[in-house]
Amino acid sequence: EGRLQGVRTSCEAKGASTVRTIQADLSFRQQVADLAHQISADGSGVDVLWNNAGGYFADRKISPEGYERTWAMNHLAYFDFTQLLFPLLLKAKDPRVLCTASEAHRWGKMEWDNLQGEKKWDGWKAYCNSKLANLLYVAEQGRRLGRSPIRVCAVHPGLVNSAFGDENTGLKSKAFLWLKRTFGRTNEQGADTAVWLSAREERPIQGGYYSNRAEKLPSAAARNLTDAQRLWQISVAGP
Repeated sequence: EGRLQGVRTSCEAKGASTVRTIQADLSFRQQVADLAHQISADGSGVDVLWNNAGGYFADRKISPEGYERTWAMNHLAYFDFTQLLFPLLLKAKDPRVLCTASEAHRWGKMEWDNLQGEKKWDGWKAYCNSKLANLLYVAEQGRRLGRSPIRVCAVHPGLVNSAFGDENTGLKSKAFLWLKRTFGRTNEQGADTAVWLSAREERPIQGGYYSNRAEKLPSAAARNLTDAQRLWQISVAGP
């Protein structure tokens, strides 16, 4: 609640007349659906949807819904939230959907028999795999949207010195903490490309991937349209 109040205060200081904040645990598909319904209640259009929530977890945990939290929060929440808000996006003049991805996707792999770490668990690998899933989702969503007024793209914020992953323990987690504390960008720097994509007059490339205010070519695995379509079907079906 304290962080949300900080967001409200910051927005109001910059001239926003109405600031609305809603809390939800995006590792629960039902809470994602409830959040979308709350946002849809007044029928107002959505100009920009930025799917940014995510996590890196050293330990494997399963939600009461039966989903591993990395998979649920980093991928399924993006997928579900976007589908549910399409009616509001279509009400906007120039709607845009941004999905926070990562260059960590280059270390990812779509392990179809181990998508949620059912057989073997590695928290960092699960994170990388989820970031690959983000790019595959954006590619397939972009293909399906085609010439729709809604534009969807992925954005790499860079290594950001935020609280991301701070609760983890273990050697890999300590190494990650040191890297971001030493070389990480500020939150403002990390958000720069996303803000640029949201506000500039030129529309993002449908299904594109951006970093440092420029389009970037993702890995070959992220451009595998067969995998993108397979992931889509799995996301629709559930676990």
